[in-house]
Amino acid sequence: MLSSELAYPPTPSMRSAVTARLENERAAGARPAFPRRALWSRRRVLVLATIGLLAALALAAAARFAIGAIEIRVQPGVTPSASLPPVEPDALGDPVPTREAFALAGFEPSLPAGPAPDEAYVVDTVFGDPGLLMAWRPSATYPPLPGTDWGLVLAAFQGDEETVVKTVQAFEDVHEASVNGTSATWIPVPHLLQIETELGSRTFSVRGNVLIWEVDGITYRLETSLDRASALEIARSIA
Repeated sequence: MLSSELAYPPTPSMRSAVTARLENERAAGARPAFPRRALWSRRRVLVLATIGLLAALALAAAARFAIGAIEIRVQPGVTPSASLPPVEPDALGDPVPTREAFALAGFEPSLPAGPAPDEAYVVDTVFGDPGLLMAWRPSATYPPLPGTDWGLVLAAFQGDEETVVKTVQAFEDVHEASVNGTSATWIPVPHLLQIETELGSRTFSVRGNVLIWEVDGITYRLETSLDRASALEIARSIA
């Protein structure tokens, strides 16, 4: 046969040529140096994405926190509107004698030292645990609250159902404080207040200073035109 009579030249080995090409491509960055390294890069991207998601969730959780029955939210760009009413207690019901209000609400909050409230109101909430609002007329002790007929407003709510929502613009608007060793929150800037009642949600514009704390399952919210030190003094007088 013809094939048996032809002399083929010897075939060179391809191993060295392929190896040299791979080394050249690797040096030029055409492909990853090691497959494991490429796999780690993809894993690292996944890890970083997971960390980013967890950080975002943590930030969302940090943007809202609760003190007893009051939730505080941080929402940039939210400012009180001139069309929203201030916290006028009579917007939530009719005044009743203080002792009767306590009996209707089913609990008796502590009150600041000094004169008794001029008016008291029962707030029927959607959660079934009534709250209370007590209000004092302006005086030498309690200067007027902006836009209201009152000098001091004290709210008291039972339990830990979030009956009241306060919305501020920034974390810097919320300050830590202490009332008789109990953690408290001081908000000295205008913000929004939302109360969930049996008749629906009511939203108010708050322009006074607010102090919030919880004692024995009762959440207190004190609104005043006084400064932080004076507000804390009033709060500490509540037995």
